[in-house]
Amino acid sequence: MNGPLEKAYAQYYSKLDLVSLPLICWDLFASHDYDLQQYNILQKDWKSKESFRNIVHQSNREIIITDPQQQIVFATQGIYQMNGYRPFEIIGKSPKIFQGELTSSETRIRIRQAIQNQLPFKELVLNYKKDGSTYQCEIEAYPKFNKEGKLLNYIALEKAV
Repeated sequence: MNGPLEKAYAQYYSKLDLVSLPLICWDLFASHDYDLQQYNILQKDWKSKESFRNIVHQSNREIIITDPQQQIVFATQGIYQMNGYRPFEIIGKSPKIFQGELTSSETRIRIRQAIQNQLPFKELVLNYKKDGSTYQCEIEAYPKFNKEGKLLNYIALEKAV
């Protein structure tokens, strides 16, 4: 990237007597570490745990976690590549933010019923990116309960197909 910020950094650091490393590699490490920490905090009270590594790296999926009221409380950094939203832009919002005019009402109803009945579901949904374009999203979601059986979260494993 050669945007204005990168040019300013290059100009500033060229005057110093330092050898700099590419900042992006540290950013990737830091964002992954942050995602993992936040994910582990959320799942500490879940009756059954899910492996972050298996979901994100081996299954090549992104994670969105909602609270019982269906407000997003967590999203992996990779969600940006899928739909153009940064995690901080969607925290506190409903996953309906990704739906639009062409999203199937039948699919919405099936998802809503599964959530109301606290059941897992797997659906293919026509979602909308931040720029308004559409993409097919495979969503596999599971309710997460504590040891007493109280619903704590829904975890959605998502990938564009």
